Amino acid sequence: MPTPPRGVHELIEHLIETPTDRGLIRTSPDVLFDRFDVPADVRETLRAGGRDDLHRLGIHPNLVIKWLIWSGRPTMPFFPIDYYFARR
Repeated sequence: MPTPPRGVHELIEHLIETPTDRGLIRTSPDVLFDRFDVPADVRETLRAGGRDDLHRLGIHPNLVIKWLIWSGRPTMPFFPIDYYFARR
């Protein structure tokens, strides 16, 4: 597994501890990317990439799932986990 890009794990761990900042993923992701010095070449993958794209960057699978849920994207192509949580 490759080394994750600079700042990405720290960013997601910050969001675990600070849920009030999670909305920035959808509204102003660059604010978070700048705060954690996330490299420009991975920002588009974080904005629009799928589970496998994020994993290829070296992001821990647990953090990939959290990022996808918070960004409103499906975690799996055939059954998005957010569907389950939206029904509860």
